[in-house]
Amino acid sequence: MPVISSLDKARRQRAIQLNVADRVRRVGQFVLSKLAQKRSGLGSSDTVDIPAAPLVVGINGPQGSGKTTMVRGLVDYLRAHKVSTVGFSLDDIYLTNAEQRNLAQTHTLNPLLQYRGQPGTHDVELGRSTLTSLIRNTGPTAIPAYDKSRYGGYGDRVPREQWTQAQPPVDVVLFEGWCLGFQSLDSAEFARYIERVHGDSVMYKYSRKFSDDNLAQVNANLGSYERGLYPLIDAWVWARAEDLDVVYRWRKEQEDELAAQGHDSLSDQQLEDFVTRFMPGYEMAMPKLDVCGFISSGIIPEHDTLRMHLDLNRNVVAFDHQL
Repeated sequence: MPVISSLDKARRQRAIQLNVADRVRRVGQFVLSKLAQKRSGLGSSDTVDIPAAPLVVGINGPQGSGKTTMVRGLVDYLRAHKVSTVGFSLDDIYLTNAEQRNLAQTHTLNPLLQYRGQPGTHDVELGRSTLTSLIRNTGPTAIPAYDKSRYGGYGDRVPREQWTQAQPPVDVVLFEGWCLGFQSLDSAEFARYIERVHGDSVMYKYSRKFSDDNLAQVNANLGSYERGLYPLIDAWVWARAEDLDVVYRWRKEQEDELAAQGHDSLSDQQLEDFVTRFMPGYEMAMPKLDVCGFISSGIIPEHDTLRMHLDLNRNVVAFDHQL
């Protein structure tokens, strides 16, 4: 069956634009409805000069699924509806280059922590303080930024004086990340996961490339995300891919586009190594997400998650609120 990447450039761009526009519209409507619910539930403040707290929306989806593009579209969509919106990414709070090198040196036997990406390679406190400032909504908030091109592609955080300043009042905060929302497994859940890793199921073929201790460290690292970030998030948007093996293909399409535009891109071997380091996170976390859903602030009384089911070409084939 032909895939979207085999279409000529003009048709492919048109297909992408239509898909993104529909996705932005549907997600935008969900965000507006949840903002209204939050405002209604909190009621009006006795102190009229204190702005209401914004709705914080977490956006989860695999690499290459279009999260960043969707957030850009949502910012424009919501602003067109007179809703002040700020968007940033879990990528923006990666450890500095020096901190990541130190992490790698202290975990020399864990390939999953040698480079940025997995839980444990983000500055969770920076994310928490940024979200807290935005929620407080009483002064400017510096939004972190990360430059993945620095240090030959190893990346580094942009100097603070170059960060964008978000001015209050803010109505909606969009916070996206590939592993944002992933939850740690308790001892019994982790034991069952490891048992499956040591079995022959293809569902755990990437986890099988790493030691139990490597996987246990990443699992333990998720605890700080659960405590520091998730209770600040009111609603979730989940781009759920029907087959996680498609992540490699989606990333390959992105790299091919970069190369076609004259930018540096990963070789096929580099891309395979890169994707392989991320995949255990999906294999570990997705089954629990499918059953339990996301941790949130609890402010939205029901249906706080919009799930988009993506086919192999990133098309949304269904929306639901079953979590």
